[in-house]
Amino acid sequence: MYKLIYKMKIFLKSFVFLFLFWMSTSLVFADNVKEGNRLYDSGKYQEALSYFMKPDAANNPATMNRIGYMYKKGLGIKENPEEAYKWYRNAAEAGFAAAQFNLGLMYQHGKPIPENMNEAIQWFRKAADQNYPDAEMKMGYLAVTGTGVKKDYKEAMQWYRRAAEHGDVGAYADIGLFYDKGQGVKKDPNRAVQYYILGAEKGDSEAQLFLADSYAKANGVPYDANRALYWYRESAKNGNVLAMKVLSGIYKLGQLGVQKNDAESQRWLDMAEKAEKKQ
Repeated sequence: MYKLIYKMKIFLKSFVFLFLFWMSTSLVFADNVKEGNRLYDSGKYQEALSYFMKPDAANNPATMNRIGYMYKKGLGIKENPEEAYKWYRNAAEAGFAAAQFNLGLMYQHGKPIPENMNEAIQWFRKAADQNYPDAEMKMGYLAVTGTGVKKDYKEAMQWYRRAAEHGDVGAYADIGLFYDKGQGVKKDPNRAVQYYILGAEKGDSEAQLFLADSYAKANGVPYDANRALYWYRESAKNGNVLAMKVLSGIYKLGQLGVQKNDAESQRWLDMAEKAEKKQ
């Protein structure tokens, strides 16, 4: 009986020791990741990397992905696409969706590895299967363009709907455009406008541009010059180059109820040229 009690005491002491050790290492890991992220968000990339590279933190898939990005962009360290690929690959194989998407991009564009569209699609799909919006948008784009897969508007629409459900506001413009053109769905300009509105109100410049076009051309909604101008301007403010050029033309020709104004036309054209150079 006494021997049993003694063994139980030894077991409990060992268990408590191991538990406390696990807790302490977990806290250190959490602190390294947290501090690294704080420094990264402050733009102190070199200092952040020193925390990310600690063995406990560097084994975290999210941290691996971030290190890969830092090597890709040369943040806090010399740009090194090969190292970026290595970190992305490790994180992707660990199941981290963002890294799977980033790895897919590397295979798609052939940098720094040979281009392999089949491999790219496999990684995009893995990420999309985890409801990663960027990957869902990519799968939709591939289906629309027939890049590496059979062109299929219906499948593209399914991917765009999923992306919208998972928070990608840019998907609303694509869904609306499908209804506008009758691709993969029955043509329905009224429903297209509903999706443009959803995206426009969330700040997507492309949806704002398409909504402005709808008001200007009375497509799916009654003609409304004021609303058209408003959404063209909102789209331009959000960096849409085409909206800037449209506004330049509007002021040049005196359309949508505005007076001709060459100076204002040139101002929008200059903005468009500057924006294009930054792209």
